[in-house]
Amino acid sequence: MTSPAITVLPGASVAEAAWLAALSRLKRMPVTDRAGRLLGVVRRDALLRALLRDDAALRADVETTVAACCPPDYREAVRVAVHDGVVELTGRMPAATAARLSAEIAKIADVVEVKNLITGE
Repeated sequence: MTSPAITVLPGASVAEAAWLAALSRLKRMPVTDRAGRLLGVVRRDALLRALLRDDAALRADVETTVAACCPPDYREAVRVAVHDGVVELTGRMPAATAARLSAEIAKIADVVEVKNLITGE
């Protein structure tokens, strides 16, 4: 065990937690709140599995986000491609809807970049 304890906050990304665990050579990383209270423990192998999520699994998450964020008329108009964590959106919809969709997709864990190629109406 290290002293002081090396911990991660619940809002940290998987990449940040994995990097800290690897840098610190930890097999398990405590998750604490800002007051330092233990909330849980994440294992290094769980972090690595999350980082190694393939493009097909990431695409499924993106498509779920499209279904949740877009009005029904525009869901079918959006095409999603994912390559090495980079999400490319094409299709047609209002610019404000496309911007909101891009922002939501950028929040998905393991999304490296969102290329919004959607044209406005």
